[in-house]
Amino acid sequence: MKNNTRINIRTRFLTTAASTLLVAGLTTPVYAQSGSDTSSQPDEPVIVVTGSRIASAALTAPNPISQVSSEEFTLSSSATVENVLNTLPQVVPGESGFTNNESSGVATVNLRGLGEQRNLILVNGRRYIFFDARQVTDLNTIPTALVDRVELVTGGSSAVYGSDAISGVVNFVLKENFQGLEATAQYDITGHGDGAKLNLDAIVGGNFADDRGNATLYVNYFKRDATMADARARSTCFLEDTVVAGTPALQCGGSAGIPNGRFAGLPLGAQLAARPQVGAALDALGLTGIDANGFKLDDTGLVPSRFVVPGDRYNFNPDNYLQLPQERRIIGGMANYNITDSVQAYIEGIYTNNIVETQFAATPVSGSYRFQVNSPFLTPGLQNLLRALDDTETSAATRGDGFTTLSIGRRISEGRVRSSQFERNAWRIVTGLRGDIGSASDSFLTNLKFDAYYSYARTRNVTNSEGVILQAGFTQGVTTVFRDPTTGATSPFPFAGVAGGGDLVCENPANGCVPLNIFGPNISEAGINFITGRTISSQEAKMQVATGVITGNLFELPAGPVGFAAGVEWRDVSAFFIPPQGGVGDTGQISGGGYSVKEIFGEVRVPVFSGFELNGAFRYSDYSLGNVGGVWTYGGGATWQIIPELMVRGQYQRAVRAPSVDELYRAQSGISEAATDPCALPTAATNATIQALCVATGVPSAAVGNSGIQPSFQLRGIVGGNPDLEEETTDTFTLGAVFRPTSRMSFTVDYYNISIKDAIFRAPLNSVLDLCYNVFQDVNSFYCQSVARLPDGTISNPGGVSAPFDNIGSIKTDGVDVSAAYTFDVSSLLGGDSKFSIAGSINWMNKFDLNPVAAISGLVNACQGAFGLTCGEPLPEWKGTARATLNVDDLTASIRYRYQGKVTDDRVTRGLLTASQLAVPVIKPEHYFDLSLSYDIKPLTLFGGVVNIFNNKQPLIGSSQEQLNTFPSTYDPLGVRFYFGATLKL
Repeated sequence: MKNNTRINIRTRFLTTAASTLLVAGLTTPVYAQSGSDTSSQPDEPVIVVTGSRIASAALTAPNPISQVSSEEFTLSSSATVENVLNTLPQVVPGESGFTNNESSGVATVNLRGLGEQRNLILVNGRRYIFFDARQVTDLNTIPTALVDRVELVTGGSSAVYGSDAISGVVNFVLKENFQGLEATAQYDITGHGDGAKLNLDAIVGGNFADDRGNATLYVNYFKRDATMADARARSTCFLEDTVVAGTPALQCGGSAGIPNGRFAGLPLGAQLAARPQVGAALDALGLTGIDANGFKLDDTGLVPSRFVVPGDRYNFNPDNYLQLPQERRIIGGMANYNITDSVQAYIEGIYTNNIVETQFAATPVSGSYRFQVNSPFLTPGLQNLLRALDDTETSAATRGDGFTTLSIGRRISEGRVRSSQFERNAWRIVTGLRGDIGSASDSFLTNLKFDAYYSYARTRNVTNSEGVILQAGFTQGVTTVFRDPTTGATSPFPFAGVAGGGDLVCENPANGCVPLNIFGPNISEAGINFITGRTISSQEAKMQVATGVITGNLFELPAGPVGFAAGVEWRDVSAFFIPPQGGVGDTGQISGGGYSVKEIFGEVRVPVFSGFELNGAFRYSDYSLGNVGGVWTYGGGATWQIIPELMVRGQYQRAVRAPSVDELYRAQSGISEAATDPCALPTAATNATIQALCVATGVPSAAVGNSGIQPSFQLRGIVGGNPDLEEETTDTFTLGAVFRPTSRMSFTVDYYNISIKDAIFRAPLNSVLDLCYNVFQDVNSFYCQSVARLPDGTISNPGGVSAPFDNIGSIKTDGVDVSAAYTFDVSSLLGGDSKFSIAGSINWMNKFDLNPVAAISGLVNACQGAFGLTCGEPLPEWKGTARATLNVDDLTASIRYRYQGKVTDDRVTRGLLTASQLAVPVIKPEHYFDLSLSYDIKPLTLFGGVVNIFNNKQPLIGSSQEQLNTFPSTYDPLGVRFYFGATLKL
């Protein structure tokens, strides 16, 4: 009772504190505030704000722009960019340092949850390095120490920046003309004493040639230690949804690929009744009434028993990483030189070496394999069962041939765990000229400026995978025969008069094959060596960009000059992929391709009357892709400074995204993905339509509705590119206001509405299955034809669910962003130079509708406020963050609050299950608090802090999880973390 009371008091305290801080933040300003929140004083600097190439005061920005200052990276202990961005209300986490399953070893950003491939990453307003054929940027390649600020623009910006700017733009603005030396060292460690991080930065720069030029060099070293899943009790065991004593519960489960072997694919129901010899053999083994889950063997490999779900499943979590180890090295530089008083040459260069590792439990092998019925690896009872199966096979060609086929789930625990090391070497160089052209006359084409540059970026990725089970070797080793040592003859039947019936050998002895005893944990060391190998895959991606732009004023109107920008751009992208070969599940082929695009673009900004301004932009793009060809993007809007304290703004954007090289040219390859097979649910056996469809797609009739049809929570998918893809099209509307009653206070509110049609989807496996069995319910439909099952009805290697890319989907989302900031002087209270600032931003998501087949309106998945196998990462209705900071002379103290709203399992929101059928139908709101301190002792700045002060633990969920019983990029899986460091400035 005392514990419950203590928890309730703590919960009320956190909720009250959180509400106070967030509400305060929304009545006062921010570390991530609108770019238009800057002062509207006449001397406000004129700069180029992200979202336009026309220089203007930030206040006049027609698009909602959120900014993150460089100070936030220090205050939040963020040596890697994604740690800051993922906390912003506009961002849904992408890949991160907690992404172990299906990882690329990268960190990405996902604006508005529309997909990491639909936002454009810029550095200093220019396209940056992408890490593979998906044309997505790895945030690990961005030098955080050199970042001056980050600007996020909501909505389509293709007219300004070209393809990919569908959901918006993230622009990292680097420090320019750096002078002096700055060196930083930082160390992080969790409250458990693990998960350590070390970050070292150094920047040196200075002017040269009588201050006509500046050169800056920077280096970075970052190391992150691994943390295993079993280092935290909440991720030690893989949890799945089940029912215990009639009550929904989370129970330890995992995979049906177990160390002692699971064997299935046996006749059931009427098929079993027609083969009485098999039934008698099962009865003799104590396996009467066996279902599609099959049987398992004990630790000796001698005693069989029924496989029970979920208790007999293998818990693979302990061998998985919770936090991925990483080691990163960055070296780069930039320089500029004034060739004349009006022309400047500049160059930027960067090289990044980034190594990330993933780790999994030993390889599970599944599928149907051919076994010798007289194998001495089998007990007499199992030999009797396999002989009965062989003697009653329906095919006369194989009946009684001494072999039979079983489906297996065998984890090769005698070998080592699986691990992959992703090493990425990326480099980029930019060189260009910029300067002033002057004016054509006093009133026409005035204040002209130009910028022309060329950039080249290349990334090479090499993935080394250890502990790989070689598919060909395993298939070879499990099919054995007897060999007469005298004559060399082979037979599945024992040789009369020969000891032991002969020597046991592989039916195919090539390459020194070793027979594998997979019945129990009995594979020999020689067998393990024969089937274990190492695979290597590699990718290379290249991008070239050449851009030229002229900006200035066209002419004067009574309300002011008409600003314009016009330019041309050429881009060429290419990539190729050499996938791993030979491992279990490897189906990839060498693939690659590329395309180029030529573009012209323009912008105009027209002052109509004092305070009221119209703007417009266009871009015409001519792609070398036949199915895209020439496309137009455009936009227009207005800003109105109604009174000095209030501005309103509105914008419309038509944007496009051309398909990536990966989406176009990726060869078919296998993946593993969490999904639910409708034929494995109990309801399939009671719904006549679904039952018939399951049978028609390859499930034995007696197995429909049995959990054995889906032995593991992940299913195998077969994915690949589609060269016939067309472009995506997006329409974005924004409407907002900026209110600044004083120079110390600002408040913004912006409505956004984004609609994507012809969305390129690689449909989630769960969606394909849902469309087949619950929507179309037609065996001849595209979706049902995409499901390839094994003879026992399971979906595993070499079968799978085909999910190629296609222009079939749509996404619609809308909502409101609110931000506020307030700073006031407290010197009279605290003495010295003291100020207190508080800031906050919050997002209200009104809608997030995802339709995998836009032509059928009834298929819309309402993902606002949901999470799960269909909607993916949690998409809460409310998400916010706030920070309060106190500066007293050289001391800074700051507290940050992060809020993640309530979300519901999408199986409930889609009506597939009721909330009462799940142990965790809802993830309640989560509250996180972080503290940071810094003190200046010239030339040193000492800093430190605590992340997740109250050690808020991640919520636990079952079968709808991403991994590690939660969504670890959204909910902190490590707990409280401490950091400290120092910065030297000379």
